Amino acid sequence: MRFSTLSLYSSLFLTSSFVFANDEDLSALMLMSLEDLSMLEVSVTSASKREQHISEIPAAIYVISNERIVRSGAKTIADALSLAPGIEVSQFNESNDFVSSRGFHDGLFNKMLVMIDGRSVFSPMYGGAFWENIDYILADIERIEIIRGPAGTIWGGNAVNGVINIITKSTKETLGTYGQIAYGQHGYKEASVRHGLQFNDNTTARAFYKAKDTFSVIDKFQSQYESDKVNTISIQTAGVKFDIEEGNSSWMLAFGGEKSAQYYDWYTVDMSDLNRQYDDSYKSVDSSSLYGQVNHTIELANSQWQTNLWYWQDKDNSPDAHGEFNTIDLDSVYTLQYGSDVTILIGGGLRHINIKLQDSSNYDVSHVDIYNRYSSDPISSDTTSNVYAQIDYNFTEQFMIQVGAKAEYFTLNDSFEVSPQIRGLYSISASQKIWFGVGRAVVTPSYFEQKSTYTNYYSYVYENKFYDGVATYLPSASLDNESVITIDAGYRFEGTNVNMDLTTYLSSYNNVRGHDYIGYLNDGIGNYYDLYEFNDDYEAQTYGAEVAIEWNINSSLKNYTSYSYLSFSQDRVQGDSNASGSDDYFEINHQNMLSNQLLWQVTNSIQWDVVVNYKDIDYTSDSNQFVYDVDNLISLDSRIGWKKHENAPLVEVMVKNIGMSSKCELNTNIYYDQCNAYETEQSIYGRVSYEF
Repeated sequence: MRFSTLSLYSSLFLTSSFVFANDEDLSALMLMSLEDLSMLEVSVTSASKREQHISEIPAAIYVISNERIVRSGAKTIADALSLAPGIEVSQFNESNDFVSSRGFHDGLFNKMLVMIDGRSVFSPMYGGAFWENIDYILADIERIEIIRGPAGTIWGGNAVNGVINIITKSTKETLGTYGQIAYGQHGYKEASVRHGLQFNDNTTARAFYKAKDTFSVIDKFQSQYESDKVNTISIQTAGVKFDIEEGNSSWMLAFGGEKSAQYYDWYTVDMSDLNRQYDDSYKSVDSSSLYGQVNHTIELANSQWQTNLWYWQDKDNSPDAHGEFNTIDLDSVYTLQYGSDVTILIGGGLRHINIKLQDSSNYDVSHVDIYNRYSSDPISSDTTSNVYAQIDYNFTEQFMIQVGAKAEYFTLNDSFEVSPQIRGLYSISASQKIWFGVGRAVVTPSYFEQKSTYTNYYSYVYENKFYDGVATYLPSASLDNESVITIDAGYRFEGTNVNMDLTTYLSSYNNVRGHDYIGYLNDGIGNYYDLYEFNDDYEAQTYGAEVAIEWNINSSLKNYTSYSYLSFSQDRVQGDSNASGSDDYFEINHQNMLSNQLLWQVTNSIQWDVVVNYKDIDYTSDSNQFVYDVDNLISLDSRIGWKKHENAPLVEVMVKNIGMSSKCELNTNIYYDQCNAYETEQSIYGRVSYEF
């Protein structure tokens, strides 16, 4: 698990599972038999870019269905991901989530690929995802497919520790009008509307709009502000989707965007004056994005050809990601079924990004932000190209093997990488299967780490100790690409009422990023800049196990349990920058995470659902490191849904973190009456939705 010194607090922001609900089809949802859906009966598309039965895939894959998202009480997509084994979800604050797979948990996790309908959602500067801006009407999400472990052969860059593919429903399934409103504590307000229509036998479409407000920070100072506008983040999301089917050909067209605004407490410092005048003010941060996507699929007698083209424009004026990014991505894959035993997949892709960052000439010494990011080369571009191939061969009815490789070229650092893998699956019986895999994957190079961007953090009076200066983090053009080799294996059991999926893994990482202190700079007017440079001096190892159990207790009661264990160790090796300094990583002796979701259809009109989350992190003791001791987290959330009759609205009441009276309840370091580890206190909110 990764813990840089700057992002340690981020890793301590412990998981909370929120309570919110949406409705696929209100009538069907309230009357649904809980035996209708089995974890191992689901067909998925993320593993090999074609539809496959989940039990036949030789990889660690998990699916969160629409029903589970709806009844988990999740407010956001990120909240719902805490139901999956091996996925860690923590909060930086009330509106910002951190999501990672199999460790290396930090703010913009760059070792996991996140997609919506196959369209990558990422920050070109970091390679990670801004989860607060990844939103959709939860009722219109068909499922979330999660691959844990390397998937670089098919998906390429950043598919190192996992892939999350958010699959939205076809427009045929969302005809008619749906609306919902929600209101709760801590400034939470939400409203959304969707309308679907059918043009003819071949063409259906839907349009949606969603708006949401919530406090980004909850502390004792919130009541002192003149307006709730302070520390409130407002997000609006909208989109249109068309599905067109003509014979053996189908098209998916989608376009939309999001817009967010946040207004919060801020300060700047006049460093041209040695008396250091502080300006305690407010800062407005806005971001917006637009996307367009075209997907075309041709089905032939024994083959399929699929092409996906999308464009994304992202603008942001936040201090740590100030810039504009324009991305165009093309991926095409041909799948051939050769006889009954061989499947051949051949594909390729191209991604081009235009980058415009904040010019370093705008740096004003008389108006220095607490932190900000600049570039001495603000206008640039980056291209990634790849080709890949994979063969699935059924030796017998019981045993199959999968071999593949992807070759990628990154213009950012003029590098070429190959990501091979081999996997196999053996059917012990109709209900039991075992699988194994070995694969390599590579992290897409980050513009932030390797090009002419640098970050300034202003240091100030802290606990009666005075240090006056700016910590400056510099890129390094000589970094090798981060990579991982993972060996994993699994066992699956599919019974009459119980399904189980067990995975074990061992991962070895090379060229992991860190920082070196390389000296300081005096600008001649009394300001000191401590200089830190990115390095690739670390190797790391993780191993662990993940278990998912689904138990159909009876026709009205169903239970899902997910458990994961993780251990992390690191070594600092000689790299390009050999300056001495403390390690950037805190080793983990063990991490245990448990999630349990109970769904109870009490009557035809009443649902009662409960989610329990548990997290236990134990850092390895080291006399050379400052080790944080964090209490175990146990959270309990509950949801009650009521729908009087088939044509009535669905009314829901949710309670999150039952019994937690203070966000600083955990045993963590506290300064200036704020918590280093962020935990949301108990909150209650409700929602009403209606579909017609």
